Amino acid sequence: MSKILDLVRAVAPILLIAVVYRGPAPVRGQVPVSPAFAVALQEKLDSCVNTYDIPGISATLLLPGDRYWNGASGLAHIYTGTSMDTSLLFQQASVTKLFTAALIMGLVEDGDLALDDSVGTFLPPIAHVPGDIKVRHLLRHRSGLSDLLGDPGAANSWLLNPNFIWEPEQAIATFGDAPTFPQGSAFAYSNTNYVVLALLVEAVTGLPFDQALRTRILDPLGLEHTFYRPAEALVGQLVPGWSSLSTPNTFTDDMTFFLGPCYASMVSGAGALVSRPDDMARFNRALFSGALLAQATMDTMQVCTTVPLGQGCTGYGHGTMRHVFGGRTYFGHGGDINGYTMLTIHGPTDSVTLALGINRNNAPRGPIAAALLQVVHQQLSVGVAEWIAAPEVRIFPVPAKEHVQIVLTTELERWELIDVRGAVIRGAPLAPTLAQRLDLSGIPAGMYGLRLQGRTGRITRMIVLE
Repeated sequence: MSKILDLVRAVAPILLIAVVYRGPAPVRGQVPVSPAFAVALQEKLDSCVNTYDIPGISATLLLPGDRYWNGASGLAHIYTGTSMDTSLLFQQASVTKLFTAALIMGLVEDGDLALDDSVGTFLPPIAHVPGDIKVRHLLRHRSGLSDLLGDPGAANSWLLNPNFIWEPEQAIATFGDAPTFPQGSAFAYSNTNYVVLALLVEAVTGLPFDQALRTRILDPLGLEHTFYRPAEALVGQLVPGWSSLSTPNTFTDDMTFFLGPCYASMVSGAGALVSRPDDMARFNRALFSGALLAQATMDTMQVCTTVPLGQGCTGYGHGTMRHVFGGRTYFGHGGDINGYTMLTIHGPTDSVTLALGINRNNAPRGPIAAALLQVVHQQLSVGVAEWIAAPEVRIFPVPAKEHVQIVLTTELERWELIDVRGAVIRGAPLAPTLAQRLDLSGIPAGMYGLRLQGRTGRITRMIVLE
């Protein structure tokens, strides 16, 4: 966070909204995946819609080498037959918590807040919120605060008074209750924690939460399709979210009226964001690639209480859900509210970022994510042609050590070794021969991409060094 704010503080406040993000982490992908890769991903997405009998899915993948894929499958509207589209907005529900956590951790980095500070240091008394509750325990859902959304009256108010605007303190006083255990002694997921954290952001920054979010994250990262309600109007079309208020496990009613200003004002920093999967993927990748926070801060966010939350989620950190798919670990957050199931995850090891938007609640986001990631790693393991005119290549030995031999079917001009983030580790011109030896001495063991390029095409093949 401080990397961006150093630039922001150097300009007049009137220019704040015009700051352009130029951090080192990948942002919007510049190169689409190859046609064959895209077909494989689309087929899997179509299969998931059919297998799990869900209305529709919008998905974004960001991959090493600044490659990306946006895909949609199924229906946006089940009665009109309107197709799902990647331009549609989704209620992000608890994915909002990842943004709130990033704001808090940025304030900690800046020295404006400490994880062991008590909320009473910054906030006036709030009913059901002891003043000695620590910031750390709010982030990790170890505060003991009761969940205001556990009171049936909360959802009833969304239905009966959809345009009513709650003040966060009023909502907690109305639907909260006494803490259920001493802070730090247990884990219990509670939306109240993140409503209080949003109040802390406002108290520390002196800004309304929506302005703090926009000036510190949304505008610097260029997230043009992300909105915090009810303070901000939506620009774009919100996809209908399908559920039922009368029959469990039925998805026949559009919930967008139900999730109006009343809902958004009540959940605030716990669930009020509306956005698209491509924006969610870009944020998550920036967050866990070092564009917003220092490595030590990211490490802290990823220290998790091991709790089986389902859908591939094995633990919860400082605003971060830990997921495991195919033996690989990913960090991000999921969300589920009437009509919507969301997920955004980033793998620090494989540098794969995935965001899903599904227009019904209780959808199997874990199996869908696992299915798409399986396709990704199958494609990466055999190498993905980045240009249609890419030539064939043989590489040996596999795994490689000090060198690798390549045999081409056409002459190319340059080779580059790239890491999982897409950064070039080593590169040099290629000799004008079809068979040659590349020097890899001194490069640490691990998985890399070998990028070969020429005037008519280029390819990347994954190689393993041992």
